[in-house]
Amino acid sequence: MREFKIRRRERKEYTVFTCRIEKDVLNQIRSIVLENDLKSVNQFINDCIRYAVENIKEE
Repeated sequence: MREFKIRRRERKEYTVFTCRIEKDVLNQIRSIVLENDLKSVNQFINDCIRYAVENIKEE
């Protein structure tokens, strides 16, 4: 599997969608965003989801 690379992206159009995230996972996400001086938690979560969807493998 490819490495997940953190990079800044241009602002895109978003749709508001509510989902539940486990508290410890959200704390990890916030730490990663702060440590890497990223613009937002939302952008990082979108990048993670995009990466997961693009690299999903069916068994």
